[in-house]
Amino acid sequence: MKQIDSREREQEILELLVRSYIEESKPISSQYLQKKYNLPYSPATIRNIMVDLEKKGYIAHVHTSSGRIPTLLGFKYYVHHLKRDEIVRDCGMGREISEGGSLDDVDMLCEHTMDILSRISGYTSIMARGDMEHQHEKIVCRGTRYFLEQPEFADYGRLKVLLFALEEKIRELQTVMLSNLDEGIKIMVGDEMGLDAVAGCSLVVSGSREPRWPFVMALLGPVRMDYIKAATSLYSLKQRLTEMVKRLP
Repeated sequence: MKQIDSREREQEILELLVRSYIEESKPISSQYLQKKYNLPYSPATIRNIMVDLEKKGYIAHVHTSSGRIPTLLGFKYYVHHLKRDEIVRDCGMGREISEGGSLDDVDMLCEHTMDILSRISGYTSIMARGDMEHQHEKIVCRGTRYFLEQPEFADYGRLKVLLFALEEKIRELQTVMLSNLDEGIKIMVGDEMGLDAVAGCSLVVSGSREPRWPFVMALLGPVRMDYIKAATSLYSLKQRLTEMVKRLP
């Protein structure tokens, strides 16, 4: 029983540390977690749990600070243990599509939708649509400027590689999106995309297999992205756009 309790506590601390790091973008200490979440453990107990998580490779110690940050493995564990009802839900954002765009101009409607998605999520939005079976797709990419707001890409060299990938490797990214089309939500963290150029990013994907007008939408952001916000924003707009597509003449 103690082993189960220990495992549950490790999972709890890891989840809270990842959520805090996503929010703060800085190493997280045991004192911070104890105070922020009013945990029933002492900072010393939390620190011991963090040491165990570090040994297992889920978090890393930043030597210039007393805090820890999640590793890629830690982010993957966090994402893969998100509850479905946290990420596959309509948060009502889709109603904003009605404020602009028109079914009379599908291209304008798609661009409008992607602009909204980038604005409300704070990440780069990408859409591939059309006859996927015959590879007659159109690609829309919006909000690349949001990478400038992420501390992970303050390094010019890293940002340059990413922007080059979005321009030159967009077809490869499109292939990843299409092969992972999910009418719910599919999340790929870092190297799970299989593209070295964007290995420092994560991709959140959702789409529709509407026979006459299939499409797939995605949000691309740093591995330290707010996955719940990204997923619910994406799912809400995807649901609304699917409704509008079904009314196409």
